[in-house]
Amino acid sequence: LNLGLPSTIPTANAAETTGLAAKLSKRDASALKNSIFNIPPSAQIYPQFMRGKWDVSLSFAGYLFPSQSIPKEKIVSNVSIPGFQKCSIAAIADVGKEGKTPYRMEISKDSGIEDRVQTLKSSIGSHLASADAVEKISYDPNSNPNRLTIDFVKYKTRNAERIELFCNARESELVSSPSNTNDSSSSNSSSSVDNLKIFVNSEYIRQVTFSLSTEFGVARQVVGNYAHFWTWREQPGGQSTKGNVLTACYLDPQDAMFFQEPSKPVAVYSHQIIANRV
Repeated sequence: LNLGLPSTIPTANAAETTGLAAKLSKRDASALKNSIFNIPPSAQIYPQFMRGKWDVSLSFAGYLFPSQSIPKEKIVSNVSIPGFQKCSIAAIADVGKEGKTPYRMEISKDSGIEDRVQTLKSSIGSHLASADAVEKISYDPNSNPNRLTIDFVKYKTRNAERIELFCNARESELVSSPSNTNDSSSSNSSSSVDNLKIFVNSEYIRQVTFSLSTEFGVARQVVGNYAHFWTWREQPGGQSTKGNVLTACYLDPQDAMFFQEPSKPVAVYSHQIIANRV
C-alpha cells in the first residue's frame, strides 16, 4: 500500500513544516495518529482550483494493517473496525468495491464550502448500487459543520438505518506542486506547471451507525472512529484534478484491544481519485 504523497510534495517543503503535508509525505501509517480534540473545527474551505462541480471517480488501491502490537488475526476478526462492513465508513460505504465508483461533488464558488449532502448521497448510492438508498441527509454547515445525520430508505441495506457523523478535527494545507525538472517543454509550459497547487485536507470522524438488530424493537448501535486524508492535485488547464484518499481506522475506547493501540491506526485503506469538472 502506497501511503502519502509520492512525487507530489517536495521534500524540502515537507521538511520545513510540521503540517498535514509533512505528515503525509512521510508515507508512514504510524504518523496518522488519531486527533486529540479540543476546540470544535470550522467548516472546510476549499481553494479556488477546487471550486465548482465535479464528476469524481474513486478506485480502491489497497489496504494495510500497520499495528505492531496487535496480531493481524485479531484485527480482521474484529468486525466493529470501520471498513469491515458496508456503511461503516459513510463516505466510502463499500471500501473494497471493485472497479471505479462515480459520484458528484460540488464546492461553492463563493464560499468554498462543499455541498456535503449531495456528495454523500451520491457516493453512498453509487457504493451500494442503489441511487435511492438514502432517504434524507440533515446537515447545515453554517449552524454546525461538525454533525450530520443520514437516514436510509428502509430495507435498502441491513447495515444501516441511520448514521450519525461527528467531526472532531480538521486539518488542511495548500502547497505548491514540485517542478518537473526533467520536463523539456517550453518555458511557458514549465511556468504553468510551477503554478499548480496541491491541496491536502483531513477530517477525524466518529460514526455511530444504527441498524437492524436480532432483538425485535431494539436498534443495533456500532461506534467507529476513523480519519480521511485527502490529496487533491491540480492539473494543467484546470478541468481535472487527481489524487487519493487514505482512511485510517482507530479502535474505539470501549474496544477490548484499545489500550494495545490507543492512538495509531489498526487499518488503513487507500483509494485513487480522478475528478473532472462538469
